[in-house]
Amino acid sequence: MTLSPTSTSSLTLILLLLFVSASAQKITSGKNKPFHQAAYQSRVSAGLNRLHFCGETVPTEQGDVSAKLAFALASNAGYARHINSLKNRSAPYFAIVEPILQKHSIPSDFKYLPLIESDWHANAISSAGAVGYWQFMDETAQDMGLSITPGHDERTDLRKSTEAACTYLKFLYRKLGSWTLVAAAYNGGVGMIQRKITKSGQRDYYTMAMNTETGHYLYRILAMKELFTNPSYGIGSVGIMLASAGNAYEKEREQARQMGWLQEDEPEPEGIPVESFYGNPVRKESVVVDSLLTELLKSKPRKPMVYVGDVATKLVKAGPLKVGKSWAFTLTEDVQIGEDALKIGDILYAVVDDVDARGNLFLRATKAIPAETKKPISLTLLAMNPSTGMAGLIPPKKIEPGWIVQWKL
Repeated sequence: MTLSPTSTSSLTLILLLLFVSASAQKITSGKNKPFHQAAYQSRVSAGLNRLHFCGETVPTEQGDVSAKLAFALASNAGYARHINSLKNRSAPYFAIVEPILQKHSIPSDFKYLPLIESDWHANAISSAGAVGYWQFMDETAQDMGLSITPGHDERTDLRKSTEAACTYLKFLYRKLGSWTLVAAAYNGGVGMIQRKITKSGQRDYYTMAMNTETGHYLYRILAMKELFTNPSYGIGSVGIMLASAGNAYEKEREQARQMGWLQEDEPEPEGIPVESFYGNPVRKESVVVDSLLTELLKSKPRKPMVYVGDVATKLVKAGPLKVGKSWAFTLTEDVQIGEDALKIGDILYAVVDDVDARGNLFLRATKAIPAETKKPISLTLLAMNPSTGMAGLIPPKKIEPGWIVQWKL
């Protein structure tokens, strides 16, 4: 896209603002309940005013991060009619995609992937040969259970390809332990991301040296998310209310029915909301983008943010700090994992997946043993750093029984 003179001057102003403000920016605080994506996103958006992807804070205080975000926003901003049209066109697709993501416990931010991958075109084909809404290559599509026989390519089926995408996203998350890295791996491949982790000794997308496309991929998602959800955009839109009652939601449900994707007797899906905005005055691109990034950077530090996982445990027995060694924990609260109900005192067993060059400990829980039945339950949980919300713990200097560890499903 070629920026107009107005856009270019706006972008220059943005970058000056970003680099002047970046040194003063620190992470804001918040206290959240056990990690649930929808509630957490709502709290951050409403109370803490920090940009995030799938609950992982975007470090806009870093100059290169804010610059890439500025370029992504400037490349898409200033087209109110286009954004409104895109919202309206996306609504029936979101009505199908979002409940499927929720069913598989995939954060709702991933609903923007098919939008940036295929622009909602079922028959989209990339130069590399990827096909469909989610742009699957032949081999990956078949691995995820999709049929790609001549005349019957399920990559062009919205429901089936979204189910396959969820399977693939969960596979990537089990490998990488961070939704941000999952998004990067969706674009660049899990092998590439794992090599970057091994080479750099850390798992931070924002500081990893990526190829140009993968290095900007997440920012394209973040820019689209801002355009859809920030009150500065979408003037006059019918809005998107995918998880709440109201006229806008009913309109998109009706659109989905007309397109043959929903049946009259189909149960009401539960998704994660994308806000709808009304009554905002039209503003020029420079004002919209500048004010948005000012808001991203102006929040003042209070105290470090604390992330709470899906499952809380305390250490019973620590194993050696070596890959493959077993550790034992006991649950400190009742929790429902799928069809299995676990209670306080049940035992959770984990293995060491990695101890990186910085001393971060990567633990993966593999099974739980309820005190009542003594019957092992297979599961997969990743130990979570409470200061970042990502996999990889910083262990205490002296690891002792009673150490509290949070886990993500």
